[in-house]
Amino acid sequence: MQLVRYNPLRDLQRMERDLDKFWEDDWGLLPSLADSTTMDLYEEDGKLVAELSLPNFTKDEVKVTTDEGVLEVSAEHSEKEEGKGKRRYYFRESSNRYLRRVKLPEGVRIDNTEAVFKDGVLRVAMPTTTSPKIKAKTVPIK
Repeated sequence: MQLVRYNPLRDLQRMERDLDKFWEDDWGLLPSLADSTTMDLYEEDGKLVAELSLPNFTKDEVKVTTDEGVLEVSAEHSEKEEGKGKRRYYFRESSNRYLRRVKLPEGVRIDNTEAVFKDGVLRVAMPTTTSPKIKAKTVPIK
């Protein structure tokens, strides 16, 4: 047996190679930043507008609520397996969830909130004037 001089850097280099290999593998375990949903919040024509991109969701799967100055958008989509097909899946996501809460600035009236869902984009518009406090409200989506 041949003796090899101990080099502590060799262990660090091996760990670095192992970590590089781990991050190069795409196992589908970690969501990428490209998969995250975007949200814009801006003021337009006396209204505070929130626009969210919610691809692969339908209007019935999205819920918008306002409570104590917080806008909450949630969505849940579950696929049901119908019958046995000839497809052979190697990877399939069967459910998708989304939840986003945003604190609203002072002076937003949540009693006249309107929400429209079209082409995978949710647009929530709230008038920006002073109003008495309203406890909670579920917003219907058109």
